Amino acid sequence: MKNIIDFLKENPATQFATSDNNIPKVRPIIFPLEENGVLWFCTGKSKYFWRELNANPRVEFSSYDGKTKWVRVSGIVELTDKIDIKTKILDLYPNIKDIYKSPTNPEFKTFCLKHWIATMYSFTEPPITVTH
Repeated sequence: MKNIIDFLKENPATQFATSDNNIPKVRPIIFPLEENGVLWFCTGKSKYFWRELNANPRVEFSSYDGKTKWVRVSGIVELTDKIDIKTKILDLYPNIKDIYKSPTNPEFKTFCLKHWIATMYSFTEPPITVTH
């Protein structure tokens, strides 16, 4: 699991897939935080992304190092508003803090993947799959 988390921390720009009425929707989103194996993300309550997560919590995202390796992660999101997680995200990412200002901002939403499956792929090595 550590190799997957380390890869995501080193390559935090992900392509995150949701669905809207069974139509896939992919967008870039930053992987901001991991805590005890739980993968945390954030978004705005008024965004289509948030509505899609509420309608269908099954998601998948990938991250690529721009060279030879990439990771694909899938799971079911849990929508949650944990002030301590929001505070950590705001402390780590000034650009997110510029948008939402405070962890108590009702527009600022967090969600996580507590249970997920990840596969690390490479052009030069066999895939490695990790379940959490």
